[in-house]
Amino acid sequence: MTKLFSLVCLLLACVLPSPVLAQGDAPALVEKNDGNVTYVSGGIGDEEVDEIRLRERDFNLKLLFAERDGSYLGSVDVVVLNAKGDKVLEAHSAGPFLLARLPQGSYVIKVSMNGQEQQKKLSITEKRRSEAVFRW
Repeated sequence: MTKLFSLVCLLLACVLPSPVLAQGDAPALVEKNDGNVTYVSGGIGDEEVDEIRLRERDFNLKLLFAERDGSYLGSVDVVVLNAKGDKVLEAHSAGPFLLARLPQGSYVIKVSMNGQEQQKKLSITEKRRSEAVFRW
């Protein structure tokens, strides 16, 4: 009887979700701070892309990095300057998405990858999220 009980317990342990697996709703992407700006980057793999899409409503800036053919890119350096030219965010985006929370205002977004730089001007308002796509 003891061997049968042990076998049943072993089988149940394999079939039933463990507490670690049951915590699948825990965010995989960690928010970081640079000064007063909070940001998160990632998007490597389907789970991270899904998490970015769920969390983007909590941020007012969304950046996407891609090749001209639409393939996602990572390893992009990002600098955000305010209207005075002051640096408000300096970050390295490991994945193709970077989400940030910025104060209202006008900004210049400068990005670089493999020595190739690009920049765009954006305005952040209360009413909607600003988005920019950078393609190489």
